[in-house]
Amino acid sequence: MLLDRSSSTRPDKASGPGVRVPDWAATLVAAEGLAPKELEGGFLSVAGFDGTRATVDWGVDQVSVTPVKGNDTLKKDRGSAQRRCLEKRLRELSAGAPGADRTDVLGALAAAADQLSSARGDRKIVVATDGLTNTGCADLRSAGFDGTEEIKATVERCRRAGELPDLKGAEVDLLGIGRSPRGEAPSSSQTAWLTALWTQLCEATGASSCEVAATARASQPEAGKGTAAGTAEPQVTYPAVSERPKGRVTTITLPGSVLFDTDRAELSPAARSALDRAALRIRELDPLVVSVSGHTDSRGGERRGRQLSLARAQAVRSALAGRGIAVDSAHGYSDDRPTCTPEYRDGAPDYAAMACNRRVEIAVTVRR
Repeated sequence: MLLDRSSSTRPDKASGPGVRVPDWAATLVAAEGLAPKELEGGFLSVAGFDGTRATVDWGVDQVSVTPVKGNDTLKKDRGSAQRRCLEKRLRELSAGAPGADRTDVLGALAAAADQLSSARGDRKIVVATDGLTNTGCADLRSAGFDGTEEIKATVERCRRAGELPDLKGAEVDLLGIGRSPRGEAPSSSQTAWLTALWTQLCEATGASSCEVAATARASQPEAGKGTAAGTAEPQVTYPAVSERPKGRVTTITLPGSVLFDTDRAELSPAARSALDRAALRIRELDPLVVSVSGHTDSRGGERRGRQLSLARAQAVRSALAGRGIAVDSAHGYSDDRPTCTPEYRDGAPDYAAMACNRRVEIAVTVRR
């Protein structure tokens, strides 16, 4: 078990009252396959991590989990005692001050690979983390959180850098992705992108299975349990807009979930700041031609998809006009131009891919 105790998982002065923080101890204890009874007869290691592979702190180092014997009542009592003991140790590790001013999830996985290198039988690694790496090949500080090409480029960069640990034969679960008490919360499409990134990074390690989810227990922070002095780290932020330059055209992408409520074409109150930023960026580019296109996922039928995508494109066009940006054209492409594929895997919907495809793109052609 690994839990992220870096600064990004703790509230700061800007978090405001009532913020809920990820409860990694409760998340891990409740995770599938990690109940003390299910661990009986095996070995358990538990660590907190932050900055690098070298700073992973194995608070529990390959402890044998002895099977509980006796009648049903005794087994239940001792099982409950084991669970309380494990949760207490996890909370102690979680409360420990960060040892570095960075977060390196791949480094933590590499340390877990070292820990399991001599293990026989089934091997499982469960990591409770927000996934906001800000160092090494998977540094997300400048990420656009948009599209599969950026994910592929990150995985390939990590492969070339030799930073992907060898996890062949191990089951890997990453829980709590995107769950940070700091800064603005990610949109659903950005959470989906982050989940897809860690799924593909995990698969690239050769793990036998990879389960990545944003699910995590949360709780109110205790007074005075913020970040310790001297451990503030560079923050990974979720951009309201992202852009991709290609030749003379720069494409600015706004996630659908930032702009609209589900199956609606009216701009939500939250869209204002994203559109303000988009308008500012368009002016900076000194545009020659500006066009807007709306995109949906494949659900809802072709006719509805085209109506909705066009209506959303027109809504953004009107909003930009109100900000002094002349838009030459607006189109609705429904699901004809997906950026994340496939939307279905073995017949089951891939909601991460669907969320990624729901977007509005602003293509800005600039002067040479």
